[in-house]
Amino acid sequence: MKRRISKTLEMIKEKFVLCLLLVSFAATNSGFTDNEPVEPVENDTAPIEENVSTEPTAIAVNENGTLTVTDDDEMHRIFIDLVEESRKRDIAKLVGEPVIDEQPAQVEEPVVEEPPVDVVETAGGYVPYAQAVSMEATAYLPTDGNGAGITAMGIPATYGIVAVDPNVIPLGTRVYIPGYGEALAADTGGAIQGYKIDLCMESYSEAMEFGRRVITVFVLK
Repeated sequence: MKRRISKTLEMIKEKFVLCLLLVSFAATNSGFTDNEPVEPVENDTAPIEENVSTEPTAIAVNENGTLTVTDDDEMHRIFIDLVEESRKRDIAKLVGEPVIDEQPAQVEEPVVEEPPVDVVETAGGYVPYAQAVSMEATAYLPTDGNGAGITAMGIPATYGIVAVDPNVIPLGTRVYIPGYGEALAADTGGAIQGYKIDLCMESYSEAMEFGRRVITVFVLK
């Protein structure tokens, strides 16, 4: 890449020098010199003296390859401006060229995560489950039944305790119920037979609001 830039700059410099020579030649032939104009001769056949300028040209190239003017001639300065604009455009085109040797940037494809298998999302994160069972659910209060508020496992009935049929879900099993949370199968009931489950609530209004519905019970591992 550096070799290509250096070669292009050399070509630009050669073009400037060529332009310089052309301008000097044009200035010489068009009378843009400091010599006195040639006096017209009466005899058409008389030889015409050549108007050769001995003064140094008003345009020069400095050590950086940039054209400069050595006098205040406005036409010289206009020419310098035009040449410099052309040089800047050539360099801009050169810098803007794509580098063939460089490899195109690799675009990383987004990683699509597979959803977890046999896990249920809870408030504490993903929890693995053994099976998902569709059951008819109802709600009850700790004071229902015998009014003692003690479950079949001998622990107090409270929110998070559910009554089940032990033939379907063994007592002591942890379950997860969407909208209710994790619970412990620790109670039974005369009407809870087969695929039925009774959720213990903290208030009568909560129990009435829940009513009777079909839910999915996730039996946790």
